[in-house]
Parts: sequence; C-alpha cells; structure tokens
Amino acid sequence: MKPKHRCISFILWAMLACLISLGGYAQSIDEIQISGNFRNVPLSFFFDTLEEQYGVKVYYKRAWVDKYSVNISFINNPLSRALNSIFVSHELTYEVFQDNSIVVFPRRLDTRSNLEGVDQTLVIGNPINKGRYKRALITGKVIDGKTGDPLPGAVIYNSKLDKGATTGSGGSFKLELPTGEHYLSISFMGFQGYEKQINLIEPGEVEFELFEESHSIGEVLVVADEFNTSRTQMSMVQMSAKDIKTLPLLMGERDVMKSIVMLPGIQSVGELSSGFNVRGGNSDQNLILLENSPVFNTSHLFGFISAINPDVVEDMRVFKGGLPARFGERVSSIMEIEMKDGNEDKVKFYGGLGVINSRLTFDGPITKDKKLTFIAAGRMSYTDWVLKQVPDADISNSVTNFYDLSGKLSYKFDKNNWLNIAGYSSNDEFSTSSQSINNYGNTLFNLESHNKYGEKLNAELNLSFSQYKFRLTDFADGKDFEAYYLDNQIQYGSVKYNLIWHPHPQHNIHTGFNGVYYVNSPGEIIPIAENTVIGQDKLDNENAFEGAIYISDEFDIVPGLTANVGFRYSRFALLGAKTVLLYDDEKAKSESTVVDSLVFGDGEIVKSYGGIEPRLALNWETDGGFSYKLSYQRTRQYISQISNNAVISPAEIWKTSDYHLEPLINDQIALGFQKDNVLRQYTLSTEVYYKQLQNLIEYKNGAQIVMNKHLETDLIPSDGYSYGVELSLRKPDGRLTGWLNYTYSRTMRKTTGEFDEEQINSGKYYPSIYDKPHDLSVVANYNISRRWRVSGNFVFISGRPVTLPEVTYQYAGETLVYYSDRNKYRMPPYHRFDISITFDENLRRKRMWKGSWTLSVYNLYGRKNPYSVYYRKTIADGGTDYKSYSLFKLAVIGVPIPSLTYNFTF
Repeated sequence: MKPKHRCISFILWAMLACLISLGGYAQSIDEIQISGNFRNVPLSFFFDTLEEQYGVKVYYKRAWVDKYSVNISFINNPLSRALNSIFVSHELTYEVFQDNSIVVFPRRLDTRSNLEGVDQTLVIGNPINKGRYKRALITGKVIDGKTGDPLPGAVIYNSKLDKGATTGSGGSFKLELPTGEHYLSISFMGFQGYEKQINLIEPGEVEFELFEESHSIGEVLVVADEFNTSRTQMSMVQMSAKDIKTLPLLMGERDVMKSIVMLPGIQSVGELSSGFNVRGGNSDQNLILLENSPVFNTSHLFGFISAINPDVVEDMRVFKGGLPARFGERVSSIMEIEMKDGNEDKVKFYGGLGVINSRLTFDGPITKDKKLTFIAAGRMSYTDWVLKQVPDADISNSVTNFYDLSGKLSYKFDKNNWLNIAGYSSNDEFSTSSQSINNYGNTLFNLESHNKYGEKLNAELNLSFSQYKFRLTDFADGKDFEAYYLDNQIQYGSVKYNLIWHPHPQHNIHTGFNGVYYVNSPGEIIPIAENTVIGQDKLDNENAFEGAIYISDEFDIVPGLTANVGFRYSRFALLGAKTVLLYDDEKAKSESTVVDSLVFGDGEIVKSYGGIEPRLALNWETDGGFSYKLSYQRTRQYISQISNNAVISPAEIWKTSDYHLEPLINDQIALGFQKDNVLRQYTLSTEVYYKQLQNLIEYKNGAQIVMNKHLETDLIPSDGYSYGVELSLRKPDGRLTGWLNYTYSRTMRKTTGEFDEEQINSGKYYPSIYDKPHDLSVVANYNISRRWRVSGNFVFISGRPVTLPEVTYQYAGETLVYYSDRNKYRMPPYHRFDISITFDENLRRKRMWKGSWTLSVYNLYGRKNPYSVYYRKTIADGGTDYKSYSLFKLAVIGVPIPSLTYNFTF
C-alpha cells in the first residue's frame, strides 16, 4: 500500500474508533485547559498525559512520533493553543474528532489541500509571555523544502501593514512587527508561494520551507525561550549585545561591564573602574565567567575600558540572588558572558576605530557543511594623548597600552550535540612615573560539550583554565642596586559536569559536580640586576582544592505555583607543604605572640572547610499577569581579594582560606514582584532583599598587604549585613525605550575580635566602604529615524563612606594625626549625565561595506566627582579658613569628554 493510501486508511480507522469509543458526554477540547512542565519529554508521553489527566483520546502510529519531543511549559493554557505551539516544531499535524479526540499524522502523507477544522496558526514564542511585548523581531530563513538549500531573494510580506523583508545570500531575513495575529505571504520565483497565519508573542526564530510548484507546503521551525531560564528564577538581570550597543558609554566604547551598573542593585566601585558591587558586596565576591572561565581582573587602562571585547559578546546574565544549585564559589553574584558562535553563511569582518583603541573581529564557517565555525577578535590601544587630559598629574604624565585577543571554535555534530573551544588573552602595561612599570594580564581557556542522551537526559561537560599575573617593575630612579620585580599570580583549573533530567513533565532536575584546583602565588621579589642589594624573597604558594556536588528539582506544586528546591554541598581543602604559626589564645595575633608552629608536608591537608548550601525558589503567577517570587540561598566563598582600596592600579593579592582565615558565608532571602503592561507599555518590578554575612575581612590601621608572610596578623574578622529595596520601570518597545531604576540599600559591618587591637569602632556596627544608600539610574534611547538614534543616561549615587583625620597635634617635634572612627564621614554624592548620537549603517542588503558613526560625550556637564579626599599642608589664609592643613578632593574626570567612534562591517 502506498504511503498516502496508508495515511487515509489510518485516518478513517481512527475516526471510526473515536465514534465507537465515545459513549457519553466528554469535555470539548476547546474547553480544556492544561498545566504542566513538559521539558524534553517524548511526544508520546505528552499524549499519555492528555489521556490520563484530561480524558483526551489520541490516536497515532508509534513510529511516527518516536523521534519527536516536547519542551515547553503550560499554565492554564487552552489545549488547542498548546497543540498549535507543539505541532509547529515538526512535520506532524493533527485532526480533532468528536470534540475530545485527536488523530496525529505526518503532514507529508496528507493528500488533502486543506484540513478542515485544523488551526494552522504558527505561534512564535512562549504563550506564557503573551502581552509582554508590543513589538517583536522575527529572525528566520527561507529554504528549499526538498534540498534544504537557502533561497536568497525570497520575499516575506505583510500586505495589511505594507511591510516585508527579502532574504539575503544565506536565505536569512529579519522582520519586526507588532505582536498579535498576522498573515505573511512567502514567495520565490519557480516555487509555490503561500500565505501563513502567525501569532507573534515575543522575539523568535522561524524557518519557512518552499517547494516547487508540484509539491505541497511544509511547515516551520520555531525556537522560543531565548535564555532557557527557570520560571522560578529571580534577582537576575540579562542584557543582549543589542541592548549594550544602545548605551552611551565612555569614549564611545560598548562595554559589557559598565552597562550593568545601570541596573538595580549593582553599583560601580568608583570612577573609571570596571569592578562592581552587588547588593553591598565587595568586588571580589563576584564570579565573572567568560565562556565558563573566571576573569580575575576585568579592566583595562585603570578601568577606562573593561577587559571583555563587546564585539564577541552574545549574551550576558548577572545573578544577584536566587542562585541555581549549580552555581557557587562566590557569595554576591555570578556573571555569565557568552561569546558568539561564528556565522554559518560566509566570513565577515567588522570592528571599530575609536579615540583610545581600535578593534577588529572576523567570523564565519570553516567547513563546507557549515558544522565548524569560528570567531576571532582583537583590540589594541593608543591612549597616551587621552590620559594627558585627565587633571590628576600622576595619570596625565603616565604611559599606558593594552591589547586583548579572544576566539571561539564551534562544531555542531547535530542539533542536540555540539562542542565549543574558547580562548582569551590580555595584557596591560602602564606607568605613572619613570620609576616603575606595571604589567598585568589574563589568560583563559575553555572546552565545553553538550550531549543529548535520549529524550529525557542532557549533559554538559566543561573544562576551564584561568590565569592572572601581575608584575611591578621598580627601576629605583635608575639605580640598579635597588631595582627589583614584584610578582603575584593565581591559576585556576576546573572540571564541571551538569546533567539535565526530565523524568516527568512536572519535574526538571539538574545535578552534577564541580571541581576546582587553585595555585596561588601571593608575592615574590626578584632582583633586576646582579648587584641589586634587595634580596630575592618569595611567599609560600597556596595550593587548594574546592569541590561541590548538587541537585535541584523544579516542579509545579499547583497550577500557577512553581518551586525549585536545591541542595549543594561544597568542600575546600588547603594543601601543603606549609608551615602554620600558632598564637597565644589570650592575646591578639602578632609576631610577638607566636607560641608554636605546625609543619605540613606536600599534599597534606592543612585545613578544610565545607557545608551544605540550600537553595529555594518559589514563583506564583496569577491570571492577571502578576508574578510573585521568593528565594533563599546560602553560599560559601573560599578565596578573597586583599587590596588597597585607595589606589587605582590593580595592586591586588588573592588569598585562599587557611588555618586562621575562615571562608565567607552568606545567607540571603529575597522577595520579588513583577507586572507587565503597567501604564500601557511599561513593565514594573521590585525586589526586597536581606543578606547576613559571616567571616568578612577588615584591615587593621596601617595594615601591610604586600609581601606579608604573616598576613593573618593584619586582618580582622568581622560580620555584616545588607538590606535593600530595588525598583525598576522599563519600557522595552516603541520608538522611545529605556528604564528607570532606583535602589535604597544599606551595608553594615562589625568586627568580632576579642581584643582591643582586633576591634574597629569599639566593636559597634559601622558603614561598609560600599554603603551607598541611594542609587538612581535613568537610560533612554530614541530612534529619530531608521538610521539616526540618540541615547542618554543619568546616574546619581550617594557618596561612599570615608575615614578622615580629625585632630593634629605635636609630640616630640613630630606632627601626629588622630583619625576619626572607621567610615564616619561620607564623600559628596556622585552624579553624571552622558549622551550619544548614532548614525547607523546603510540598510541596503547588497552593500558590502557598512559603517556607523557614534558621537558621545561622557560627563556632559563636567561634574567633578571626587574619587578620594585627602588633607594637605598649605599656607594658612582666608581660602583655607586660616588652617595649615586643608581638605582637598581628587576628581579623576572633572570635564566633559567627547569621543567619536566609527564601526564597520564587510
């Protein structure tokens, strides 16, 4: 029997079975609403669920459905809409009989030109997000349904809106439309054109198939859920490369690091710094992952530019709280930066020419089958003339340069299995005087594979390596006998394995393990010349292992209420060889109170720590579009940064937990609320959080950081807490887009030492250096026309706390200074307005070279925001209130800084 005759026979048999089996009233499919979390489950399993839970009879041949799966969640969705969203992802279709029975069969075997009663509407996006967007971008391809070859020059047209698009050489197109119902006509010379009804919910990808005149019409492939994030996830912000591109940033450079400080709960460390503080945490409490490899220093040029090339960034996500169980290692935030895959069509070049650096990127396919692609990028600076405009003499007389290289290879075995290899290298060199030169750089490597084992199980393997080096070269005014190198570095190697298992539509399980090995070299002095009087010296290396296992399950408690429960167990061990000093328990730690020592051999465990890190997240979605979320997490951090916050240069030292220094522990709880379409096109969200921190690091007055062999004698243990309220109002669509974010937060600390030498402010709570209660940011982008765009942003942040001298007095012929309590005073508020105007690239598709111009002004009204304050001896007169010591402010940037950037692609 021929295939099409078998199909007709099957349909007739199924219709007869339906008529016989129905013996009473059954609920109509149009009346049925379903709920469930169907994540990578077999299509047959979905059909079984319909029969068991909703009484819907489904007839099909097992061979037709075995290769298909379902990967979508429903909350009180009409069954007809759910079926439509499922069947547009493959070549099966369905027919409804007797109101509550369904026959499923392949489209290719259907000889009828029209299936009466079948809703052929293509749903683009997740129906759960209906109403969230006003406009959405459709990205797709038109291909030959028989051969799979792209069809360049095919037309996709909406006659009602008189708007359309034409496919390029690779058969690709982009078309932005208002969300809702539309009819699209797809046509190509020599092929049978057709009209397709779509329901556009959110941005998504489609693939239209056209056949020669004698062929029937195929269907489409829809890709939704762009970030594949959990519905219970909260305290997460995400930004695409397109979003970052619209921000008016310093020197016209798109910057993935500086962009996130415009988001609620995230603040900049200071002017010209790529570091950031999340909900009051130190900058070292953020784990920044570039393709899953950590970046230990994220800045170029004193923080003028971040170390991540924006041209290779595909997506960025920052988890401020509600961490999934697979994440650990830091207590404040996790930042994931994903690099682009190379395009599959042809090799392309793009880059930019700016006032302080230039960049070039190229990507494309390597093999003819387009399975192997690459992307490679580089940046290089020429900044000396810019720094001469900075009012601080040390910076304006300095010499600086940097470069960074990044690349990625991607091999796709098939749609479910792929392999990525990524690498990154950077180097900075700067000198603030003729006496010294600073060099530092990152080296990263990552290998990641994704494999699918059946319909219910996926696996991800990740191997990472990261190294950060810093070197200070001190020439000692040309005196070789005093010249030396000062080095420190840290190496990080890890293996991570993650399993994603969907044993049931109501359960989505993640489990796996992480293993990290640290080799930390905190300091080494090396003489430059043979006659140098400064001897070689080296602090002991710190070798340590950190491991973790975890499991989490996301499931629906009741329709509309979803939970994610996870447990993570982490363990840390510091390894020998090492000698540990023991101190008198009745006295504060110092070199004079050493009473004994412990000696550990190679590989011996010096000290270990560990514990359970529970995770809980709840999400309740109502029919009115309201979403309420709650999360709790405990996290541990076994490595910290020891740094002098008063300097701009990257003179930081990393320190692992050890015999005396316990790991940092953070407990955080957060409540959140979100409502889309508030005030027409606006989205409103708010979160409230509270953090309790243990084993924080504080420093004694006059603490020595560099080359300190007994660093524990200058560190003070402390605890702390942070709380805050974050409000965000966003307008994502229309000619005018942007957001307004406001955060009120407090961050307090208290030392826990037993002795007077180990207490700050008599053991009372005091503001952390990152305590900045008010934080307001406003970002607006206005599209004047299709090619002209103007952007602006305004920020206002409370001044950070500072410790100042209060009294000077004379003793034994010396002037002595008495300082205030720690962080008793506060610097003036920080505020700034930036603006930019962009002339985008030519819209003609066939034009090979395309370019755009961006003119931007950083600090438009020339605000002199103080980086630090200090006292200096002056002549006593009326200008100094007749005082010989006066307070001065150092503003790193106190003038408007214009820049012009040209970006190109060909």
